Amino acid sequence: MSRPRTAQPLLHIALASGLALWLAVPLPTQAQDTGWLAEAKAKLPPSLVAGRVIHLDEAALKATVAVFPAGADSPATPGSVFMPLQMLEVHLKSDNGTLAVATTTVRPRRPDEPADDDDSESYQAELRAVLAARRKAEPEVEPCRIKGWALNNTRHSLPVHAAPSAQAKVVGRLAPVHVTPESGQGSEEGWRVEFDITGYSHGWFRITHATPPGTPYGDPPPRGYPKTYSGTGWIRASDAGGAYANSQMPVRRLLSYPHVDAPGEPPGTDVAGPDGALSIDGTLVRLFACSANWALTESRDGRRGWWRGICSNQVTNCS
Repeated sequence: MSRPRTAQPLLHIALASGLALWLAVPLPTQAQDTGWLAEAKAKLPPSLVAGRVIHLDEAALKATVAVFPAGADSPATPGSVFMPLQMLEVHLKSDNGTLAVATTTVRPRRPDEPADDDDSESYQAELRAVLAARRKAEPEVEPCRIKGWALNNTRHSLPVHAAPSAQAKVVGRLAPVHVTPESGQGSEEGWRVEFDITGYSHGWFRITHATPPGTPYGDPPPRGYPKTYSGTGWIRASDAGGAYANSQMPVRRLLSYPHVDAPGEPPGTDVAGPDGALSIDGTLVRLFACSANWALTESRDGRRGWWRGICSNQVTNCS
């Protein structure tokens, strides 16, 4: 094919790629150089932080910005996907051709204001509905749906308690790390017990369906190795690890609240991929809390925030 005939398709590809990259940028970043957004954020009470700009109508002089509780990325006060969402409604004015803030109002976020760039929103809504019923029946437990592995780095089994308390009865134990020639293919040093995480309460995870180390990979421990309790029980959040899963977040970075419109910081250069997004390959170092299929985590660059989708695959990344 001659050069003149390939130039136009290549131009289309370049334009499409540029548009895709533009759409992938969080709206607050796009709008942060316009003075009205900084002015609107300054009017928020200390209890709220601003996320993405949801709608801007310059002709009507109106804008809406997603807002979230401050401190929701702290292990002491973790956020919840089940809390009502809020919106900052901004009425604008034209000041010599420049948009400025006239008034602001914080109001509930309406059902017709979803995150329209989240391809999995319908699934997320269904999951929230299912888990909300469990939360209502068991209000002291935040229902979760993620996976993880045990972080007992000694040769001792990890106790599983009947309730989220160190004083609660020990109902079983999770086997320690099992090192074999086959386990060298994993991201961890040896095979670890894997489990489902179904709830969170004050620094504890409720787990179930634990599997002996190496079993999911055809390399189970030998007879006589410490047993793994597969029933339901509680372990400290500090005793659970996992991996970031690729759950198609519109903005792939750790967020301050478990919602795709929440603010977040770009990842450090040592954990960022070529596209500037957080790399999911071996960058999760801590789990603090969970809510539905979100988890409050710490990445290898020391940043803390929420990520949607945590898995327990010890061989490949969870894409």
